[in-house]
Amino acid sequence: MSTVRSALSVGAEMLSSVDTPFLDATVLLSHALGITKEQLLASYPEEIPQPIMKTYKAYIEQRLSGIPVSYIIRKKEFYGLPFYIDERVLVPRPETETLIEAASQELRESPDKRRLLDLCTGSGCIAITLSYLFPELLVSASDISPQALEVARKNGKHLLSHMPRFIESDLFEAVEGKFDLIVSNPPYLTDKEMDELRRRRWPEPEEALNGGTDGLDQAKRIVHEAFAHLASYGYLLLEGDVRRIGAITELFHTAGYRDIQVYPDLSGRGRVVGGRKG
Repeated sequence: MSTVRSALSVGAEMLSSVDTPFLDATVLLSHALGITKEQLLASYPEEIPQPIMKTYKAYIEQRLSGIPVSYIIRKKEFYGLPFYIDERVLVPRPETETLIEAASQELRESPDKRRLLDLCTGSGCIAITLSYLFPELLVSASDISPQALEVARKNGKHLLSHMPRFIESDLFEAVEGKFDLIVSNPPYLTDKEMDELRRRRWPEPEEALNGGTDGLDQAKRIVHEAFAHLASYGYLLLEGDVRRIGAITELFHTAGYRDIQVYPDLSGRGRVVGGRKG
C-alpha cells in the first residue's frame, strides 16, 4: 500500500512534463483524500487506501491529457475565496488579482462610488470578490455566455449573502444605466495564439480567450463604449496581455480618458490600465 510520500513522488514523476508537477500532484492527492494541502504535507508516513489511490491515478491521467487541475477538482482559489470552476468558464489567473487591487484602490479613495459593472464576468470571480470586499456596492456583471453565467450565479450563491445582478449581454448591449466603476478582463489572445491553443486542444472556452487579429477586439469596444455607461468622473479598469498594455493605454488616450494609469502585476509588468471619464 502506498504512503502519502510515495504517492506524491510517483505522481510528480508522472507529471514531469507539466510546469508544476509536485504542486499538481499535491493538489490532486489532497482532493482525492478530502483534506487540505497543509494536512497532506503533514501526513507523509500515512498509508493511502487503494480506492483513493485509484481515484488519484485517474486524476493524474486527466492532468496528463491536458485538463487543468481546476477543472479536475472543480475548484480554484482566487483572492482567498474558493470558486467553483468547470469547462464553461476560464480558470481564474493569479495575475487578475491585480485588477482587484486596482479596483479596491479606486473604491477606497472614492468611497462614494457604489455602482460597479464587471464585463466578461465568466466565473464571476471579479464581481463576486469585489462584492465580498465591499458589501455596500451595487454590482452588475455581464457575459455573452449563458453557460458562464450559470457558473457565476452558482459562485454568488455560495460565497455571498447578496447576489450581484448577472446579465446575459454582448458587452454593453443589454446593460442599462451608468456606473461609477467598470472593470473587465476581456479575451485578449490573438488569432495566431488561438490557432496554437486549438492545435494543443486547449480545454478552456474559446470565446473567453479570443481577442481577434491583434488580441484587442473586445478592448477596443470596451474603451470606446464604456464612456456612455460611466457616470461623471467614473473610472474604467481593463486587464490585458502585458505585451499589449502599451496599445491599450493608447486606446484610453485616444478615447479621451483622463488620469490614465498602468497597474503592474506581482512580476512588475503592466497588467491593468485605468482611466477616468472627465
